[in-house]
Amino acid sequence: MRLGFIGTGTITHAVVTGMLRFGVSFERISLSPRNANTAAELAMLDERVRVCGSNQEVLETSDVVCLAVVPQIAADVLGELEFDSRHHIISFIAGVSLDELSRLVLPADRVARAVPLPAVAEGKGSTAICPADEVAKAIFSALGEAVEVDDERKFDALSAVTATMASFYAVLESQASWLVQHGLNYPAARAFLSGYCIGLAHDTAQTKEPFSAMVKHCMTPGGLNEQVHTELSRRGTYAHYNQALDEVMRRIKARA
Repeated sequence: MRLGFIGTGTITHAVVTGMLRFGVSFERISLSPRNANTAAELAMLDERVRVCGSNQEVLETSDVVCLAVVPQIAADVLGELEFDSRHHIISFIAGVSLDELSRLVLPADRVARAVPLPAVAEGKGSTAICPADEVAKAIFSALGEAVEVDDERKFDALSAVTATMASFYAVLESQASWLVQHGLNYPAARAFLSGYCIGLAHDTAQTKEPFSAMVKHCMTPGGLNEQVHTELSRRGTYAHYNQALDEVMRRIKARA
């Protein structure tokens, strides 16, 4: 597989690093010159990874092309390029639909979307793929969990859920601040909470049971977990998440 990346930012860095770390098979990887420092850093990791002189050179030396530019410039960047019917396109560009991508990359006709997150560099990420795509699945199933969906409404919903990263860290920050108020120093509070979250995440990967069942398993009648869960439920905390995600979905649909 000759793989090329148009755009060399955080996600490209994570994907290429993960591919090298977990032995994803490829013949060569061609990187666009955009973000020269990141491209040069990746090229130093393996002799099969090279930085091209232009985005067009990336296309000329690749069969599978990953699009990793920001959505604001996607049409301008892709509009300057000459794609070929041999190209298999995997787009990481948020908010650009399959229909629009198909127009921008003609005559290429194999197009999929994916949402890899930075954790793929460590083989711990979840990547949504639409539609089912054997090449994208081969790459991302080696870098964590690859979830294929059959239409963009489901894909957009998975994309919306990734907007909870900041709020996830904000919850941890509120807990760390609470621990500091009770006498811990911040580094100790942070270290404890980081390990605590790793343990919880590990548990989710060890079972296929619904999260609702896991909620029940960790609560004893009248116990502390039940107390916090009941209090947050009573205040509508979880419902606020649904409302926030509904607003994200409206923004995503408005871009389509």
